[in-house]
Amino acid sequence: TRPSSAARDPFWWFALAMAGLWVLVPALINPGQVGDHFEQFTWAHSMEWGYHKHPPLPTWLLAITLKWVAATPYATYGVAALMLAGTALFTWLLARELLGARLASLAIVLWGLHWSFSWKGQMLNHNSVMMCCIAAAAWLALQASRRQMGSIWILRWWLGLGLVGGLAMLTKYQSAIPLVGVIIALWRAGHLHERDKLLGLLMAVSVALAVFAPHVLWVVNHDFVTLKYASSTVQQLDMLGRVRKLLSFSALQLRMLLWPLLCIGVLARWMRKTPAAASVDGAANERERQAWLLGLLGWPLVVLAVLCLAQGVRLQDHWGFQSMQFVSLWLAWQLRRFGPQAATRLLVLALVTHTLGLVTYSRSVWDPRTLAKRERPDQFYPAQTLAGAVMLSWKQATSCPLRYVVGGTYEAGMVSVYSGQNPVVFETASLERSPWVDLADLTRAGAVYVYSQVPEQLPGPLPLHRLAFTLPGGEKSLYDVYWAVVAPTDSCR
Repeated sequence: TRPSSAARDPFWWFALAMAGLWVLVPALINPGQVGDHFEQFTWAHSMEWGYHKHPPLPTWLLAITLKWVAATPYATYGVAALMLAGTALFTWLLARELLGARLASLAIVLWGLHWSFSWKGQMLNHNSVMMCCIAAAAWLALQASRRQMGSIWILRWWLGLGLVGGLAMLTKYQSAIPLVGVIIALWRAGHLHERDKLLGLLMAVSVALAVFAPHVLWVVNHDFVTLKYASSTVQQLDMLGRVRKLLSFSALQLRMLLWPLLCIGVLARWMRKTPAAASVDGAANERERQAWLLGLLGWPLVVLAVLCLAQGVRLQDHWGFQSMQFVSLWLAWQLRRFGPQAATRLLVLALVTHTLGLVTYSRSVWDPRTLAKRERPDQFYPAQTLAGAVMLSWKQATSCPLRYVVGGTYEAGMVSVYSGQNPVVFETASLERSPWVDLADLTRAGAVYVYSQVPEQLPGPLPLHRLAFTLPGGEKSLYDVYWAVVAPTDSCR
């Protein structure tokens, strides 16, 4: 199945349109952005082979967009939409190869109902880029495995797999798990018993390692900073804590599957009196299908369970995004006995669900209860109001342009992104986190120092400004932001 064939499937277009709405609506109504976006904006000021938390690919994509398209707050939403579209395309292509055309239509509609690709679809972070790369890698591996080495052009599939696999590793180290799952799928399907395909896989692995190698060198030269961050986020649990965490993690994943499961339940009742489908046309053979479902879905879930129960690792909720990204294929296969009317009826149910979901999300933007249990308001904070207040303070102190903001990625990032001047963010005044900042230039140019709480010490005898975040009709501030202005020591450049 070629990528261009998706243009002829209305169900793929429906899933793509819904995914686009889940990016467009938040982009239009959010008063701010999720914290991950400001992290990417902060790092995008310099193209590096790595950043103190993660590998560089998502940041590169944003940096290229900002440079060649426009330095706009909407850039993150644009890249997020592209990642969603890519994930949708390669997921549909995989479903078409493994399940056949009829079930692929069901799979892509169910895919769009998962919270990772609907409610969370607006997010540009390492998970969203990783999932796009993994979906592409899986499809390339499937294509490569079905071709014989009769021509040098066949190598392009293995080379493509290696390139995309390397790019996946440049998004997040977690990508190693699903990439191993791809190899398991090839092995279980029997393809690695063929010498030419084993050699093709070895070539793909070599290319992937070559793509990833510059980042490895960067990590070594920067005192293994990303590995230190990763280890700092891993907490060890006792035996009871392991069981509790695995149960809570599983419950969250089921919650993110609530919409597709509800639609399947209603669809099952709707289809009770319709004739069952006789067979599945165009699907892979049973061995190959089981191998790929094991590698893409079963393997990542088993790894997480072992990490939690055997190693005592406290599972992080966002690890489930990628681990469950292909669950729609398994769900669609369970519906194989439904007749051809199932796809159209599921589309109707999905349309109703997406509409209600978008209305619910829109209400949450202005609902005080949304912020009741949040430590940080994320996209619900009025970022433009903060940036405007900070810029007013800056302009009262100097006529020079604002070139630097010092602080955490969330607060300082909001000021930078919404100021209209795109100043560099010196993250927490740490050169380890922002090694591209020239301290001498910062001193000459001046800066705004932004804080999420009253600082113990200011960078001089300066007035401290404060902006309270109070909801309409409320009296208590839900989130205070403070800042101080250090004027330039040199004339403006």
